[in-house]
Amino acid sequence: MTRFVPVTLLVVLAASGVASADVAGTTLPNSATLSFYKLYINEDGNGFKEASNPTALRKYFNLPHCKCSQMNLGNETQFEYSLRLDKVLGVTRSADIWVGPSTCNDSMLRSTACRSLTTDGIGADSGVNIPDISSLVQNGPFTLKLSTYDVFAGFNKGKGCLPEDSDKTIWILSDTANVGSIDYALPQIAGKTPGDSTTTGTGMDTNPPPTPLDLTGSPSENEIDLSWTVPTARASDIYAYQALCAKADGTLAKTDHPDPLYQTTSSLCGLADDPSLLVASGSTSTDVDAGTTIPLPTALSTLEPTFICGEQDASTANSMQLKGLENGVAYYVLLLAVDLHGNYSGTYLTDTITPMPVTDFWEDLHDRGSKVEGGFCLLAETYGDNNSLTNTLRAFRDDTLGGSRAGRWLGRAYYATLAKLGTYVHGSIALRLVSGVLLAPVVAFALLWHWLTLPGLLGLLVLAWAWRRRRRLAVRLLRLTAAAGVMVIAFTPSRAHAGGGYAPYWENSDPTADAQEANQTPFNDPSRVSWHAGVRIGPYVPDIDKQAGLTPGPYKQMYGGPHPLPMLDVDRILWTGFGQVGVGGTIGYMQRSAHAFLMGSDPADPNRPRAPGVENSFHLLPFALTATYRFTWLDEEYGIPVVPYVRGGLSYYVWWINAPSGDNAMVCKGAGVEPDCAQNKARGASLGVQGSIGLAIRAERIDASTAISMQASGIQHAGIYGELSLAKVDGFGSDTKLSVGARTWFAGVDFEF
Repeated sequence: MTRFVPVTLLVVLAASGVASADVAGTTLPNSATLSFYKLYINEDGNGFKEASNPTALRKYFNLPHCKCSQMNLGNETQFEYSLRLDKVLGVTRSADIWVGPSTCNDSMLRSTACRSLTTDGIGADSGVNIPDISSLVQNGPFTLKLSTYDVFAGFNKGKGCLPEDSDKTIWILSDTANVGSIDYALPQIAGKTPGDSTTTGTGMDTNPPPTPLDLTGSPSENEIDLSWTVPTARASDIYAYQALCAKADGTLAKTDHPDPLYQTTSSLCGLADDPSLLVASGSTSTDVDAGTTIPLPTALSTLEPTFICGEQDASTANSMQLKGLENGVAYYVLLLAVDLHGNYSGTYLTDTITPMPVTDFWEDLHDRGSKVEGGFCLLAETYGDNNSLTNTLRAFRDDTLGGSRAGRWLGRAYYATLAKLGTYVHGSIALRLVSGVLLAPVVAFALLWHWLTLPGLLGLLVLAWAWRRRRRLAVRLLRLTAAAGVMVIAFTPSRAHAGGGYAPYWENSDPTADAQEANQTPFNDPSRVSWHAGVRIGPYVPDIDKQAGLTPGPYKQMYGGPHPLPMLDVDRILWTGFGQVGVGGTIGYMQRSAHAFLMGSDPADPNRPRAPGVENSFHLLPFALTATYRFTWLDEEYGIPVVPYVRGGLSYYVWWINAPSGDNAMVCKGAGVEPDCAQNKARGASLGVQGSIGLAIRAERIDASTAISMQASGIQHAGIYGELSLAKVDGFGSDTKLSVGARTWFAGVDFEF
């Protein structure tokens, strides 16, 4: 046994050495260089040429092209590669064309995984080879015309177009030494342009993407909402989703449609499509039309592009809205997953789905007798409509702002906020005059921006700023120098007192001693507080139902009870003689969403039916200008850290309601009929007043070291506060203004600095 093992190892090593030594190299005689030069496809049947774009190239090497090429149907069954040689070999040598994996240059593996196209052509071709490599120099580039199916199938020619997404390689093999064995090999990955080194999205791909799972559909108003589960296996192979819709009678669902991202054999070469690529997904989740199962319409089974009714270009998407459909019409729906090569797999619902009209909150409110209206444009109401100034401002909106995403956002922000003030200016000469004066700076800024463009306006502002700054530069430098000196003194370690620094003012027997020594205002001096800011939150239900005088109220019935409303308060402290007096503002935001009611449902029904998957939303953006008095004397004089306060001011609450479509909800004014009626859109603002009483607790006493750090950084006090609030925001009792105020409470945290 001791002799047998070494002998066996020698035999194995020798065999291994022979195998590795018979791998073809990349050197030609006379140091000549042969290379693949161009890739040509017969795109659209107009002759072989380079692909017009990367998408066309990818789609040429997919499953439909493989099947059409296998049956030799259509014009797109072949492709070409051109070759170039930089100089003659000095000898006459032929080359054969092979196809297979990356191991065809190995003589031990070639016969088990690769196939010669030289001796096994397709159709009338007797094979593909190069009789004399050197002739490429005299005769120019040599063109290899290859069967798409031959290259796709490779070694497995008789097995059809297998589902594969692995690369196939075209090999040029030659016996340059004329010794009866291959010693030269030049590879090119099929379907890639020469020099393309990308690893994904190019080459050949006959593997359809995975089929979406658990497809369900829900009817909405003029739309159908689809949802599905993204497959876990090979999910990255999905590029996009497209949906196809047909009416129950098989006719078109919509006249407009996106371009198809997929290819079919029926459209490419007239070959019937593979029915296994489309699988049924059962009935809809809502069973709206249960019992009306129909055969898949022919236009959907053949994936006619004119029937495409929706598209989702995110590979991770799991839902899609099919908009622009007719209420009361039954539709059949099919969903496709598509990969980059245009391969597809699909699933469809076996029941039709019928979009249905619903009643959103705005419609329900008016159905129950409300006279509330939306707002007007502030600028048009102030300066008049259709005059040169207003038209110039509209040109600024459309041409200057409309040319960029940020500009369009500014335009939408104006219409969602300031434009609503036009409601109150309308019809009042006095308010128009006041509004005209207040808006003059904004209008001037907009006109300069429109005439000078933004760079010119910024340049003008920089010049004005520089001229003003030059006059005050000396004073500023002196102030900065003094401030720097104070900072150095304040943060120099040698200034720290024994015991770890400044003691909180309530523990210091002489709260002004350190400050006087440092020639600065004491920490506990009320004048050190210039600003107060707080963030609070509380339950909110607008007084819409009280205004309507109905039970159950339309708001509560649609959206339910209280919902958290966060608010930000900011006050500038103007006086600190006996407490604090400040002026400032508040802003908040609230949104409620709910499923809309079924059309014709009874408001008196406690279980009023809703449309599944169909949501409408209410949005509130409350603003207020306020004055505040804070009674800080108890803390400042006696160390009792409670601060009672009162606050009141003018309220301006912007609101809007979105229909299930995502657009502003609307109803017709008067006796008109949609869509040609005078529209009362659900967007507006209500003016009013508000007041609150509250109590704040300065909580920095809890941690003395934190208080020291806070005060050194400029924050004088921090704590918690709560308040009772009453807001009467209904256009001062107008029945055309939505009542969005409320009586409620808030709690939050605040800071003084």
